[in-house]
Amino acid sequence: MNKYNDFSNIVQTDDNFNVELRAYEISLKEYNKKDIIRILTENDDEKKIVAIINLKSIDNQFEADLILSHLTGQDGRIREAVSYILNELNQEEFFLDENSTKIIINGILDINPNVVRNLLNFIDKNQKLKQKLIKPVEIKTNEVLLSLAKYIKADSPFFENESKSNKNHAKNKLTFNLYWLLETISILDVNKIENLENILTKTSNFIDYTIREKTAKILSKMETKPPELLRKLKNDENIYVKNQLLC
Repeated sequence: MNKYNDFSNIVQTDDNFNVELRAYEISLKEYNKKDIIRILTENDDEKKIVAIINLKSIDNQFEADLILSHLTGQDGRIREAVSYILNELNQEEFFLDENSTKIIINGILDINPNVVRNLLNFIDKNQKLKQKLIKPVEIKTNEVLLSLAKYIKADSPFFENESKSNKNHAKNKLTFNLYWLLETISILDVNKIENLENILTKTSNFIDYTIREKTAKILSKMETKPPELLRKLKNDENIYVKNQLLC
């Protein structure tokens, strides 16, 4: 054994301890609004996480824009902290503009399910935000379906195509995005979504039963249910899909 191996482990352990100690010290500090705004304009991720969690209110559009700018393109812990505080503070009035809804939709496509769940809880509590999201969510869903079509053989249903492969990372990511977009649609006013039947016709054919389950969930909330889709999903081979239409 190399005589330096043990020493390197000690150094690594010491470095980890210092990181954990700093994180602990940061978590003990209380931050006022001025501190939080300053920290969010700097580059210390550890401080940003704690500062965001310490936020007690959003008082103007500048603060809202600064906080929302950390929902995407940041460390995963920061993104989750932002989604958490948006849900906790529940101040939709600052997030109804086009740029804010665009960022929120990008947040719905986050790879971290906790970020998405927090955002959906926030959206579900706010009727004005729901209305603002109807068209952008429809557009994004169609974009994802178009991208997924690249993995589909011509003139072949989704059940009998390359989407059966679990090895394609790009396809899996798009399917993950589609799942959460469908969940978002299910909490909106589905009867105001144009061309919804076209979307559901496509998603009802996916081999992933979770996509068909979300499809059935949306269908159950439609005032006028397309008969063919209703028959198809009521007779789906998966019990979770069928159950959405038995409630």
